[in-house]
Amino acid sequence: MPGYPPDSVITVLPYSHRREADSAVIGDLDRQVFLSIPIEALDVLEWFAQGCTPAEAGLRYEAKHGETADLDDFIDVMVAEGFITVNDGTAEPVPAADTPAHGSAPPDGGTQRDNGSKLRWKSHMEWISRRTAQRIFSAAVLVACGLVIAAGLLTAVLNPGIIPGATILLFPEHFALLTWSTMAIMIVGIYLHEVAHLVAARAAGIPARIGIGTRLYILVAETDMSGIWLASKRQRYLAFLAGPIVDGVFGSFAIILLKLMETGTLSVPQEIQWLTAAALWTYFGRLLWQCFFFMHTDFYYVITTALGTRNLIKDTEKWMGNLVRRLFRSPRRADLSDLSPRELTSVRWYSAVYLLGRGVTLASLFAITLPVLIGYLSQAFLFLTGQDSRINSFDFATIVLVAVMLDGGGLYLSIRNLFRRRRARRTELALRDDRLATARASTAGS
Repeated sequence: MPGYPPDSVITVLPYSHRREADSAVIGDLDRQVFLSIPIEALDVLEWFAQGCTPAEAGLRYEAKHGETADLDDFIDVMVAEGFITVNDGTAEPVPAADTPAHGSAPPDGGTQRDNGSKLRWKSHMEWISRRTAQRIFSAAVLVACGLVIAAGLLTAVLNPGIIPGATILLFPEHFALLTWSTMAIMIVGIYLHEVAHLVAARAAGIPARIGIGTRLYILVAETDMSGIWLASKRQRYLAFLAGPIVDGVFGSFAIILLKLMETGTLSVPQEIQWLTAAALWTYFGRLLWQCFFFMHTDFYYVITTALGTRNLIKDTEKWMGNLVRRLFRSPRRADLSDLSPRELTSVRWYSAVYLLGRGVTLASLFAITLPVLIGYLSQAFLFLTGQDSRINSFDFATIVLVAVMLDGGGLYLSIRNLFRRRRARRTELALRDDRLATARASTAGS
């Protein structure tokens, strides 16, 4: 590959960034493209934004860091990812006002220009201002949430008998009505969970949007707030924990209500008590889901933020795979040479958490999922064989429909998203190749 002429004009497109100890995250909020680069590479990018040519940036790098920089490879990466353009020196560079050297994040979760192109990514609920979002997640509100959660936990510890088993979902009466009511409560709870993530991201000045996705083949709601990696650690912690905080608050309310119902302080029909218990399990289930540490859950992102790692799950799986291969004396090894000693220590520590997440998954399978599933299947079998059953034809249709909606919908989305990701990947690779070809053509023969 021919190198770039030392007097090439580098145009840096608008970007945002966040510095850490030994690395930096740069991002384009419009395109939702984010890169983790060495802190030294951010110096070079800022020098380019100040108008330096590759030759001048190379001299500055050598003077500051005491070694020669491989700028050609760095320029290739930045061009391919759409952060810079290169020409042979005949074109005028973009004025400094349009290429901020420090790439400040736009106020109020706003958007930046992408070299004159139209906006490609639009956030949801833009009517929520940053100031309003910050008030929603103010210190006073968080303290109040903490007190409610503490009250719920204390009530549960002092009165363990009020927490029903998961088989409460096998309603003895009015099965279809209570099942659909539980589904409605669950959907509202999921929506509020994701809105909490979105509002917390908005409080950090980061755009976000809510969508439907899958984990394995399981249907899930998810909030895309990729730009949160440009925010401070405190803002990232809040954004990741916002959803579980909402679940904890409503779950605690459900526990307190169940206690009031048990003591007779709150007199309600039995069906309302069953529904409250079922609602508690929807919140408990979402919090339990966050403990599946082998997946990209809210708690996982909290841990990666605390450890300052990049691909913790993937690196942990590689490291554990190497342990298994070593046990069986296999010569094959996954390459982990790019990990720093600190990252390797984090991977070793996280391997125990990873296995804990697998254990939680198995425990929830045998303690919750299978008992409820067996209960549904046994009642369905009794109904289909004409025996005495809790359910009727409408109830049976409810069981079938819910199973088709959740599992069938998740499977459909998994397959659809697989093809979409492959198509998007091919398009992005073609765009990167086009950027590189344009950059090399503009400097050829100079």
